Amino acid sequence: MSSRKATARQRLRHALITSWRGVPDGPLIDMPVRNAADLATQIVAQFGINDRLRLEDVAAAWREVVGDYLAQNSCPDTINRNVIIVRVLQPAIHHALMMEKAKILKRLIAKLGAKAVKDIRFRHG
Repeated sequence: MSSRKATARQRLRHALITSWRGVPDGPLIDMPVRNAADLATQIVAQFGINDRLRLEDVAAAWREVVGDYLAQNSCPDTINRNVIIVRVLQPAIHHALMMEKAKILKRLIAKLGAKAVKDIRFRHG
């Protein structure tokens, strides 16, 4: 990370604020130059957006993995510790998904990777 010097405008502003306050202010600190990619990864980590991005990947793959009818009646809701929580509308759909859980999990792992998905849990709601 390199640093850059204050611009002439920033130095003038600093001098004006110092004279207006009537007390000496600290030195004008050189500001570090930051790469936008570094800031983006910090923001993603700080606000937990990474889980949301993974959930969007799962949601995009869900319809393809389970088919149209089951996808209309169920939706991946959250991911916690690589366990996908799927909201299901009806008990019959819950039963159908439970019967096919091993196949669905296998397909999701093939599509998203073994590190992304460990298990699936179905919840009514």
